[in-house]
Amino acid sequence: MALHSPRRAAAPLATALLVLLTGCTSGATASGDQEGTTSAAVGSLTVKSVRAHLELTDGTFLAQPSGAAELTVTVRNEGSVPEHLAQVSTAADGQSTFRAGKGPENLLSSAGVLIRPGESVTFGGDGPRILFPAPATPPATAGGGPSVDTIMIFAVAGLVHLPAKAPA
Repeated sequence: MALHSPRRAAAPLATALLVLLTGCTSGATASGDQEGTTSAAVGSLTVKSVRAHLELTDGTFLAQPSGAAELTVTVRNEGSVPEHLAQVSTAADGQSTFRAGKGPENLLSSAGVLIRPGESVTFGGDGPRILFPAPATPPATAGGGPSVDTIMIFAVAGLVHLPAKAPA
């Protein structure tokens, strides 16, 4: 009798995948609502849960001359544990890709982009970049201005919905 059967090995993986797909991690609900999530304006969001406290500001979905798009946003980790932004997507555009920034801080790894406690990461410019190859998302009106519903997956905070500003 084998100590590690294929069925036993697959069970933890299936459970982890189910949790990731439903967004039920670290206080997130299946709809992505965080306990204590507040939004002051389109492009800004505060996420508070038992283990995480993030401040997202200046979230903007920008079209590039090449036809691609980039999400620029500043993420501040006000929590006490390191955080990783693991994935970003939109319903119409699918998953983005990350590009490393120019400096050694916040290096891109297989876990995503590291955001240490008490530090901020600005995505875009010289920092790490969040790129969409061929955006199809038409801006919607949310909170008084055009926006793109952006889905961000963090290692600790879980699933976060950020309405990013979009050009009108």
